[in-house]
Amino acid sequence: MILLIETSTLNCSVALGQPDGTLLDARAESSGQYLHAERLHVLIDDLFSSSGQHPKQLTAVAVGRGPGSFTGLRIGVSTAKGICTGLNLPLLAPCPLKALRHQGIKAHPSFAEQPERVIPAMDARRMELYTFDEIGKPVAAIVDSGFRSDLGAGPALLIGDGAEKCQQALEGHPAQWRFLQTHPTAADLLPEAAALWAARTIENVADFEPFYLKDFIPGKPKDPLGLRASNT
Repeated sequence: MILLIETSTLNCSVALGQPDGTLLDARAESSGQYLHAERLHVLIDDLFSSSGQHPKQLTAVAVGRGPGSFTGLRIGVSTAKGICTGLNLPLLAPCPLKALRHQGIKAHPSFAEQPERVIPAMDARRMELYTFDEIGKPVAAIVDSGFRSDLGAGPALLIGDGAEKCQQALEGHPAQWRFLQTHPTAADLLPEAAALWAARTIENVADFEPFYLKDFIPGKPKDPLGLRASNT
């Protein structure tokens, strides 16, 4: 049994699945701010309690490796590594972008024969997305009239929490875009996690780090009590 953890966006989600790809149970919470530190372990406890499963039944832990939120990824990966270390379990690292593509095909089965036309759209702020380029490599891409021009004409699906903000920029694009505003989920990590387990593509728990893709640029420190101002 695999415990799956996905925290790369504002959505905090967990799931239990079998190595053959069978989903057993899932939990998710989403809000307008990052509550992963407070809610992730609560969701995991609830998942085991409600499903009647026990952590000792686990054979692996899978965590969304990124790209995505620095805060979310750090919390999810730290939790996964802690469970792996405590229970001596292998670590799998599926990609949230692939989870979005899987989710898109479930929502629009007509794309099953052309999965490359389901384009992940994780919000990377401003008019940037974390997505796949034309060769399937994760990139931070600017969305303008030249975005994914390789797709040409025909239906295409932009899916993720950055999808809706791109609608105006993609007007007049050769592709006939559909837009689905959503988040990657732990349940949708399962197909890749099962494939990684079958291939024994295991991460080194001690050395594994999230795939941030973009460098972290800290913002101005918060100072609700005005202490910094009083020292200048």
